[in-house]
Amino acid sequence: MSIQVESPAKMAQLASPVEIEGRSMAILYGSETGNAEEIAIELEDMARRLHFHTRMDEMDSFKLSDLLKVSLVVFVTSTTGQGDMPTNTLNFWKNLRREKLNNSNCLGPVKFAIFGLGDSGYRKFNWAARKLQVRLLQLGATEFFRAAEADERHNNGIDSIYLPWKEEFKAALLEKYPLPEGTAPIPNDQLLPPKYSVRVMPTMEPLPADKSATQSALYSHVDNPMPLSQRRFEHNQRQDATFPAWEAREDQGWEIRTGTPVDVLDKNNILKDHPSKYSLETTKKVGPRTPLPTRLAIPQGVFAKVVDNARVTPFDHWQDVRHIVFDVYGGEKLISKVSDMRGQSILSIYPKNYPEDVQELINLMGWNDVADKPLDMSNKPKRVFDRVDGQPSTLRDILTDNLDITAIPKRNFIRELTFFTKNRDEVERLWEFLLPGNEQEFYDYTSRPRRTILELLSDFPGVKIPVERVLDLFPVIRHRDFSVCNGGASLTENQYDPDAPNGTLPVFPLRIEILAALVEYKTIIRKPRQGLCSRYLKYLARDTPLTVRISPSRGENVMMPLPTAVQRPLIAVATGTGIAPIRALIQERLEYEVDTQVGETVLFYGGRNRDRDYHFGGEWEYIKGLTVFPCFSRDEKPAALEEKEEEEKKEGGNVWEKPIKTEEEENVEFGIVEEMDPDRGKRYVQNEIRKRAKEVAGLMRRGPVVAVCGSAGKMPIAVRKAFVDVLVGEKLVRDREEGERWLGMRVVYWEDTW
Repeated sequence: MSIQVESPAKMAQLASPVEIEGRSMAILYGSETGNAEEIAIELEDMARRLHFHTRMDEMDSFKLSDLLKVSLVVFVTSTTGQGDMPTNTLNFWKNLRREKLNNSNCLGPVKFAIFGLGDSGYRKFNWAARKLQVRLLQLGATEFFRAAEADERHNNGIDSIYLPWKEEFKAALLEKYPLPEGTAPIPNDQLLPPKYSVRVMPTMEPLPADKSATQSALYSHVDNPMPLSQRRFEHNQRQDATFPAWEAREDQGWEIRTGTPVDVLDKNNILKDHPSKYSLETTKKVGPRTPLPTRLAIPQGVFAKVVDNARVTPFDHWQDVRHIVFDVYGGEKLISKVSDMRGQSILSIYPKNYPEDVQELINLMGWNDVADKPLDMSNKPKRVFDRVDGQPSTLRDILTDNLDITAIPKRNFIRELTFFTKNRDEVERLWEFLLPGNEQEFYDYTSRPRRTILELLSDFPGVKIPVERVLDLFPVIRHRDFSVCNGGASLTENQYDPDAPNGTLPVFPLRIEILAALVEYKTIIRKPRQGLCSRYLKYLARDTPLTVRISPSRGENVMMPLPTAVQRPLIAVATGTGIAPIRALIQERLEYEVDTQVGETVLFYGGRNRDRDYHFGGEWEYIKGLTVFPCFSRDEKPAALEEKEEEEKKEGGNVWEKPIKTEEEENVEFGIVEEMDPDRGKRYVQNEIRKRAKEVAGLMRRGPVVAVCGSAGKMPIAVRKAFVDVLVGEKLVRDREEGERWLGMRVVYWEDTW
């Protein structure tokens, strides 16, 4: 297919939007993974080409009063968890829900449109967009254009809904906001001015050529100092050398074993020195050189240091799960803040790119001459952070610390690349991905093989992105959130030194632990992939300094009010690394044993194999008042366990070890209509809840705390359904509808899923 494109020279000409009074638009997004933000970027580009004065930002960065200052507001939001608003919308949403705004018609002048992103596999599909739409209408705002709900599960993903909606929305804008005579929309093949400012700062002139070698040696480091990042880079290279240091160690071992020096001449064609020197195999595999531990000035960030990074799954297991321990330094203020979270807290980690990837990009773009020079970034995205040490960042710094160069390329990124290649064939090929009707081709090239930005740029060597455009083109690295997996006394052990002089009590760091499942897989083209944060965590060495952030978990704080909350029974359901927040909650409840009667705790834990992913399984037997029912979907029931259950049946049995009904018997008892069930025959947490129906129902009568943690999607839905089945089957309620009301009103129900 031939595509008509303008010449690269013409395409590179800047076309600035015209300032037109009364023509302004705010594009506000709520995003957890960046998908909603990418849609917002595309919509802003479209609006600028229609000569709107635009502001694109997170919802939390916008005041309600600011909504009245623009002609039109476009909201783009994803839904997280089970119908929750994204993290960067919570303050905006809280302000919007203030009771005093009810019946005020305070948003009467506001015109808005909403685009929602969701996954129909979740119980509350696109719930965030729906809630936002209803509340805006309640406060008097007018819907300018119809809302749309994209579904990740569609054959072409969100594009199947988004692309037609975008074209219709554009037509509506031109109809309701016609351009003045003589002003036309800016074509897509013309380059808009950059939004952000990036400039390589000038450096001192080199020494005159007639200076003597002595003068150069004395003064070159003063007049032309090597950039700090370059000095660190070269130091790392020296420290990371694998030749000849590794072979020297092998030679030494060879000499000890054979009693023969390695430099003996070979005679009679017999190999005498170390055979590895002649091997065509590569030398011993070592881990990659890790990023420099440059700390960033992250808002509300605190200094932390890695204490331990241990793999807790066997090395031959399909998944690498890490138990990582940090010391976090924040003084009394941080201790008080974390204490108020009562065992429900999140640790945010900001990953970095690896030096080899950064250098590859620098080579591809031809940036070697400027990579280590300081940059002036007077206008930059808010998530591009400065250095803590106050030094100006270099291009290498921001590529390492701030820009996600291994992300899957989005449509907007590919479109922008068409302006920065002089190769007409490359321009045509890039535009092919963007044409209507080519959504499958775009998906097959980008998302299906999980192709990275770096790989795309390797496929199009003619693309040369100007340094001035890096902040406009590359996505910003997003932090990754991990549930803290410890609580109570484990957070503050040895916080104070009783032997400190003069009665002072110096504060030591908080001990924070996380349980992280690393993302590692092979794509359809059999190419191994690692998530950006997974790779960063995998090789995170002890004593590495970094900046982290601690914040409360989502949803209701199940430890409040005290002491009532800890006196309630706790029914905990966790799968895989979902045990992390449950462990923290259990440890936190133990803190109140001295002062109050802590309610009993029952844990339903789900994994694949007892000997491979039973995380923290060795701890549970030592915790008073805790009963655990592990469910392993890939394990056969051990013969010894079957014999034990049989003996207990004969003796009257433990109340928790009663004869287990078949699934068909449960369905008859609970009045469940038989369905095609992919879980049939496997031992999942929802099956175990039904098997323990009488005991679960007994706890339900006492108004328990129910905590469900783990993978979002099917698991939380299946678990909630199992609880409702128990309520119906044990005659606590008449039907499922009443069972849902029971869970909503008589139980503290908390979900922490991802």
